[in-house]
Amino acid sequence: MTGAPVTGAIRELTVDGVRLAVREWGEPSGRPLLFWHPLGTVTSGAWLTELAPTLVGHGYHAVAVDGPGFGGSQAVDPAELRVDRLAALLWGVGDALGLDHPVVVGHSWGGVVALRASAERPAEVAALVLLDSGHRDYADDPRTRPDQPLAERAAETESQLEVWPDLAALHADVEGDLRRPATDLLLAALTPAVRQRDDGSLVPVVSAETVAGARHGLVRERCSERWPVLAAAATPVLLLLADQPPELAAGNVADAERMRASLPQLEARVMTGWGHDLVGDGGPEVAEVVVEWLSDVRR
Repeated sequence: MTGAPVTGAIRELTVDGVRLAVREWGEPSGRPLLFWHPLGTVTSGAWLTELAPTLVGHGYHAVAVDGPGFGGSQAVDPAELRVDRLAALLWGVGDALGLDHPVVVGHSWGGVVALRASAERPAEVAALVLLDSGHRDYADDPRTRPDQPLAERAAETESQLEVWPDLAALHADVEGDLRRPATDLLLAALTPAVRQRDDGSLVPVVSAETVAGARHGLVRERCSERWPVLAAAATPVLLLLADQPPELAAGNVADAERMRASLPQLEARVMTGWGHDLVGDGGPEVAEVVVEWLSDVRR
């Protein structure tokens, strides 16, 4: 894919009636890796951009999906953003591209989707990589307000959507949340997630209704119900954990230990100094850790 944009060569696929933008890096003959991005207003499948050169350099064909309503993908009814529905879309992309036994990777929201997808077809997964995700049931945390009506969740999200006067302001906003200097590739990954208004300001591509629908589906998914399925299939699973802010670190480790009790082959690693946005805080080092672990899994 010589000459493809750094944010991936894009192809459009229609899966179960939904038009999806799919990003690819590397040669189709490479080892397949299938990625679903985190939930956020500046994310899309392009969130893999900074990791892609390392993955491709180690022989992977990396494929990332723009979730429905994110990046270049068609929005759907927010009520359709259930995790089981999204997992089916992820497999639909894999099937359409002929990905044989992909490594399935997900970050945050994407990890919950990747976990569900892997549990749906465990015999067809080479390995599962979860980036600070999949190790807890979000409905058990009262802060997620699992009983909040979708319309109320959407109205709340609408009031929180950002507007940036220009690209420099967007970059400054994102850089302020990172625990390291931003790279050109990370900043490039933001572009597919925003659109320019007539006055020149930038707003997220994704709507408040879509973000709310995704959150609604997320808090209704029971990750713990998928662990025994993967245990029975002996699917290799890597979980990278955030340890920032410090007050969340102990809970993260405790949840991972609970997960390991049901999933003995789980390998959990605490990423020192990184927050929940592991890709934002870790960048290419995330890919190096994943590639190293996968090389051990293949031996």
